[in-house]
Amino acid sequence: MKTKSSTLARGLLAMALAGTTASAAAFEADRYIGGDWGGGRAKLAEAGIEFKLGHFSQTAHNTSGGQRSRVAYADQFFLGGYFDLGKLWGWQGAEFKLEITNRNGELINDVAGVPFLLQSQQIFGRGNVTRLTQFSVTQHLLDYRLSIKAGRIYPSADFFAMSCAFQHLTFCSGGSSNFISSRWFGDPLSAWGGQVTFRPSKRLHLKLGGYDTNPGALSKRQGLKLGTSGDSGGTLVVAEIEYRPDYGNDLDGAYRLGVVRNSSDLPKVFDTAGLPAETGGNSVQLQDSERAFYVNLEQQITHNDFGGGWRLFASLIRADQNVNQVAEVAAIGAYLDAPFPSRPRDRLGLAVGRNAVSDKLKRAQRLHNRVLSAGSAPIGVQSYEYPIEVNYSIAVANGIAVMPSLQHVRRPAGLDVSGATIVGLQIGLDF
Repeated sequence: MKTKSSTLARGLLAMALAGTTASAAAFEADRYIGGDWGGGRAKLAEAGIEFKLGHFSQTAHNTSGGQRSRVAYADQFFLGGYFDLGKLWGWQGAEFKLEITNRNGELINDVAGVPFLLQSQQIFGRGNVTRLTQFSVTQHLLDYRLSIKAGRIYPSADFFAMSCAFQHLTFCSGGSSNFISSRWFGDPLSAWGGQVTFRPSKRLHLKLGGYDTNPGALSKRQGLKLGTSGDSGGTLVVAEIEYRPDYGNDLDGAYRLGVVRNSSDLPKVFDTAGLPAETGGNSVQLQDSERAFYVNLEQQITHNDFGGGWRLFASLIRADQNVNQVAEVAAIGAYLDAPFPSRPRDRLGLAVGRNAVSDKLKRAQRLHNRVLSAGSAPIGVQSYEYPIEVNYSIAVANGIAVMPSLQHVRRPAGLDVSGATIVGLQIGLDF
């Protein structure tokens, strides 16, 4: 006789060999390279266990712009498991989630000397290291109208949650959300915290989350540790209202407004003399907290007979001007799923963004150039950079997607310099 414990043990072993890509989703065998494994995957899903293994890579080459022409490659392995504790142990409405991420590679910004504010390969970041990205328990109550999650979690799993159909960081919510605050530890990082979602109706979701802002989470030595070394730096609190309209014929949407407060002490971007903090020579004051807000919108506007259609999106992040170099990230774009009857899993994407340097930092840079001593060179005054991306994702086979892209960034780093053009290639594998 098979017990629930033996079923869980089998699932853990399988997870160690296979893994997962993102969040638990309905099981669809034809979405994976390995398919249903002869029915094994479906049986585990019925028992309350889901797992996958994902590999995601992005290559970038600057055909113009930067100090040198180079190619950069970055990738990520993602391993995780999602367990329905009601099916496994009789703990009704409870879920356990485990996610592990390994990142590697280089960033075109660095190897080619391209001074972008936001990077051209959104998969790069937080160090070439293996990290514990999630270790949490979620309890659903009141017929799933109330959900409470606690453990090592990351805010971008529940807040500012737009689709990511692009290679440039500006157009990918999991990465661009890091610019809401320097202590917004999005995946692959995690921090101890809790998150609550209340759904008073099918359309309206109210969310509140709190996260430890200990900067030790950024360390490569953090790795797979459950605890975080060092003193806690404060708490990041996020509140969001989400409205999900549905106009029929699959014309759904998601409209989100969020406010953020971080209680950490953070250095200002200007010193006591009003000059840029990085120029040195004067002390830099700490600000005892920061505030930010964001808006993001998604709306399906067309639906075709082969499962796709046009979906529009727009987002705006407004960070604290005193402590953040990049104080605003804005994006607008669209993508078309299933562009042709013969290509129901392909996708075409186009997006335009504007990334803005803090007004306080710009003022400090101008002051520096006015008061600099004789013989000193002026520094560049930064303002806005404008990234554009067009891409086409090709579903090569079950679980394999290849996406060539073309990016152009006008005024890199917000400086009055020649633009840069990046040719990219993204490959996603779901096993």
